[in-house]
Amino acid sequence: MSEQHVRSAPARESALPWRCGGGGPAWGTSSPFLPRRVRPAPQDRLAVADLLERVREDDGEEVPRLRFLPALERLVSSLDTEAGLHAEGRAAVRRELVEALVRQRQLVRLLRDHPVIALTDIRAPVFVTGLPGSGAALLHNLLAEHPGLDAPALWELADPGTELADVRQRLAAMRRARAEAEEAARSTLGRGTGQLLRHTRPGGCHRLLANAFHSMTATLTWRVPGYGAWLEEADLTEAYAFHRAQVQAITWRIPGSLLVLRDPFHSRHLRALLHAYPDARIVHVHRSPADVVGACAGISAARRLRTAPVGDPGAVGTEWTERVERHFAASEQARSALPRARLLDVRHAELVADPVRQVRRVQRFAGVTPTPLADRAVAELAARSSRAARAARPFRPEEFGLSRRRLDGRFAVYRTTYGV
Repeated sequence: MSEQHVRSAPARESALPWRCGGGGPAWGTSSPFLPRRVRPAPQDRLAVADLLERVREDDGEEVPRLRFLPALERLVSSLDTEAGLHAEGRAAVRRELVEALVRQRQLVRLLRDHPVIALTDIRAPVFVTGLPGSGAALLHNLLAEHPGLDAPALWELADPGTELADVRQRLAAMRRARAEAEEAARSTLGRGTGQLLRHTRPGGCHRLLANAFHSMTATLTWRVPGYGAWLEEADLTEAYAFHRAQVQAITWRIPGSLLVLRDPFHSRHLRALLHAYPDARIVHVHRSPADVVGACAGISAARRLRTAPVGDPGAVGTEWTERVERHFAASEQARSALPRARLLDVRHAELVADPVRQVRRVQRFAGVTPTPLADRAVAELAARSSRAARAARPFRPEEFGLSRRRLDGRFAVYRTTYGV
């Protein structure tokens, strides 16, 4: 996806300056994970009616009909009764949910004003999936170094329904996304995750499902077991149709080449994904379940500290052990819906050991030809990522009351199946 260079604010980053906005990511320094204790919240109830009223107050004209309100009801109920939000957390949650409703409204208006968007062709997109800590984000970023592959940047995904018709609008969108990325990266600084989380680097398309209140990443950000249990059994067909409409809007305003998108939880929802994208191809990244459980628990504990008091690390470890186990089972069942020729498995260990070779495998699978220049960009970005990972202190299962040996036994079938 090409983008005009705007002063000192690049629209996209690359490991090499061979396309606009080059220079690669700036790596942060290592720092320990330090929990922050905050005061508990007063009883300030969250309610969907209040969220809808805030959207109406923000609008100068009639508000378009909003969708996915039953899913929002489920999420709000779980947040209100299970998440243990403190006062600042409730305020932050309100803002986030209202912003998702506003993005829905913006998309409805954009499609109304520009009906041609619905005709935007999305052909044979590639979806990268793999739970947090698996290496899926690294692979996604490495793939974006090929000029024939288009991985929308976080700032583009953060405002899917905004027309962004002039430079000032785009700069404002970049500033908003930059603040979001910096806050998210700060929570796990020095722990080996989020190293490539920048507003001009490829973003995760879970943000698009979150605008429909159907994203499993909510279970990382907040303690919402009731909502998570409902979503594990929910039909996401309509949510993925809304996902596609947002992708069409993004690619309409900035046309690009072959799309590469990423969500850690796509693999359990492949039937719904294929309904929206019938010719999609899936790249599934695998890593030792003990490492994945440790990363999920660590990311979740760190994110939840922004909106709730410190919880029991052991409870977080147990929650994510069980959630990952259910996710693997659901993913195995969902994979059966996909023709084998449209599914490629990548092992984290092989990606780290020889990134150029593994990225070339994925490039060929996606239908693009590897090039020496892209190889060089991949090698440089992978080297930077490797240096940052070595300087970090990764989340480990033991921090959350878990035994690596027991996790290895519990996930023995998965480890054997995928050689991890």
